[in-house]
Amino acid sequence: MPFLSQKSHFFKKTTIASAVSLACFSLSFGVLAEQSDTENELKKVERITVVGATTNSEITPAVLANYQANDLEDIFRHTPSVTVGGSLGIAQKIFVRGVEDSMVNVTVDGAPQTSTLFHHIGRVAIEPELLKSVEVQAGAGEATAGSGAVGGAIRFKTKSATDLLDENDRFGGTAKVSYFTNDGHKESLSLYGKATDSIGILASYVTVSRKNMEDGDGKALPGTAADQTLGFIKLNAKLTESQDITVSYEQRKEDGEFGKQTNWAPLESDPLFASWGERETLVLNHNWFLNSLVNLETTVYQTKSSFKRELYTWDASIETIGFDIRNTSDIGTHSITYGIEHKNDKVHSQSYEDFGGIFDEDGTVLGAYVQDHWQVFPDLRLSFGLRFDSYELDHQGIEANWVKVDGVWVVETDAAGAPVTSTSEFSAKKQDGFSKNVGLLYNLADNLTLSLGYAEALRGRQIADAFTVGELTPNANLVPEEVENVELGIQYNDGAWMFEASVYSSTINGVVFDKFKGREGVFYENIGDLGSEGFELVGGYQTDNFDVIVSFNHNDVELDNVIFNWPDPTDATSTNRIEVDNIDLAAYEYGGLGNAVGDSLNVNFNYHLNDQIKLGWNYKYVASLNDIEVFHRSIELGWVEKLETIGKPSYQLVDAYVSYEPFDSLRVDLSIQNLLDESYRSHGSVADYGHIPGYEGVVGIKEAGRDIRLTVAYQF
Repeated sequence: MPFLSQKSHFFKKTTIASAVSLACFSLSFGVLAEQSDTENELKKVERITVVGATTNSEITPAVLANYQANDLEDIFRHTPSVTVGGSLGIAQKIFVRGVEDSMVNVTVDGAPQTSTLFHHIGRVAIEPELLKSVEVQAGAGEATAGSGAVGGAIRFKTKSATDLLDENDRFGGTAKVSYFTNDGHKESLSLYGKATDSIGILASYVTVSRKNMEDGDGKALPGTAADQTLGFIKLNAKLTESQDITVSYEQRKEDGEFGKQTNWAPLESDPLFASWGERETLVLNHNWFLNSLVNLETTVYQTKSSFKRELYTWDASIETIGFDIRNTSDIGTHSITYGIEHKNDKVHSQSYEDFGGIFDEDGTVLGAYVQDHWQVFPDLRLSFGLRFDSYELDHQGIEANWVKVDGVWVVETDAAGAPVTSTSEFSAKKQDGFSKNVGLLYNLADNLTLSLGYAEALRGRQIADAFTVGELTPNANLVPEEVENVELGIQYNDGAWMFEASVYSSTINGVVFDKFKGREGVFYENIGDLGSEGFELVGGYQTDNFDVIVSFNHNDVELDNVIFNWPDPTDATSTNRIEVDNIDLAAYEYGGLGNAVGDSLNVNFNYHLNDQIKLGWNYKYVASLNDIEVFHRSIELGWVEKLETIGKPSYQLVDAYVSYEPFDSLRVDLSIQNLLDESYRSHGSVADYGHIPGYEGVVGIKEAGRDIRLTVAYQF
């Protein structure tokens, strides 16, 4: 089976694409599905989206392979609405339109990746080698997007044996070896085959070893070395002509020595601490297409993730178990999807050496939804949906009593030497509600389509950050977050020329923040309204052997209606209640909510020289953000006396690749990330506070400088 079996046609038009127009266009990355010959096949490839259609995007394996993606930054590097910060893999966080991934419904083959193990690391870990596609829904969308999708959804889908085998093949494999000049190597082996005509098996093993990276100034970035391993096995079976099932298991591990705050740049004198991260995901997917009324999809999953640190001998884990069952019925000109989902999250935190406490939270969400796509007439499709979600949460903890002995804090013990403890238990008030959406796609003329959408989403109290779960103070007045998202878009696509323009405005009313309140511990509170608004422009041209895409993204993400209690400058014993609007989000103070990102311009070019050689180039410019006011919360806590300002400098990146396939079984990829050796800090990272006295250590890690990557893959 050749690696380069087809050329990419990013704007390719099909019967399906004509029917749903914007919905099936994948922003500069997708290859549209061909029209199938049978109703069964057609049903499987048709994925209809109306609300938010113009700003949704898809990333394909071809893009990931061309640039030899290794982490989240590589995966989303060229996606306009997505920014990744944190630099090193375990610390990377995703921001969709400036909103952090903690507010985005992230799934792997339908299994949600929930909550946070430690607020200084990311919560999403994925190996690009496994991916069949990555779908991004920017902003709240349709009722089928899943529970808690107030900031949107990201859906990772993994490969199966059938994706890698030609129709007449029974067995195959791919061995890859990669070398990165900045600085490491990667090896992978995938074996896949058909046990019978209806059963396929895929098994993959990937190992990555990285030394400390260097930034664009040639300076080493301490605390960025890490080792990663991944084992993956997936079985897919066709049970009958109308039923298929897949079962997959993935285990991913990462370890290294990182700074105390993993996503901050350690000072030269700062120690590093051994840390170990792991994720295991087990997923079962079953599809049954009986007829136009029964197209049943079932997903059952279990995900376990853990993070262990040498510092504080601290150990934490999160387990998520759940299911989603949905059916699609085609009735006349209506295609109606309806279903239920249930998810249970459990977080556990404790010290693995000296007793310091044991803390657990158990959160459950039950959801039911219905979404109707109605083809009113050939040029007009309407969509409307309704969703109900109900959240419940229980907390319990056993906390050690700490006392100071000879100036050192130690755990108090009784006469028998056992720790003296106290217990805490509480349940969050049940939070539930409905959220609705409505949208339309209207063909204004041949190849020209208008989209309009309005969507709501609701999210109740989630399980806490595993590192701070032992410091919680309950809040009986907490209410669920409710988001309203409005989008308007227009698209022209004639198969050669393409243009898109979209504008959006999203507000998360009563956004919940795990607010540190000094001696009161951590307090989940509705702190104000989080707004994300902006616009995206995309234009492109394609011929048989090349394509070019130009995109521009503008986004403002701010907090409004935030109440602070600042010290009264005229009376040291009292405070003033102050309401502040237009607070630009910065990851240091508002981790878990979002991060302001400058305007970005992206130019992507791909050229097929011949059947053996293809090459490409990408240019990205991110504009600076200046005079961002910070320390609103720090004044309230008494840490500082006045507001300060920070800036995020602009940067420009050039990436390039060449792929050569001398014959069907051999492929050589050469890519250069950051060709110009730019020294920069991603706007998705913690900004530089080093110029502020007392905050010299609050500086996000810079991104890697020039990285030349070479991969040789042999397929058999």
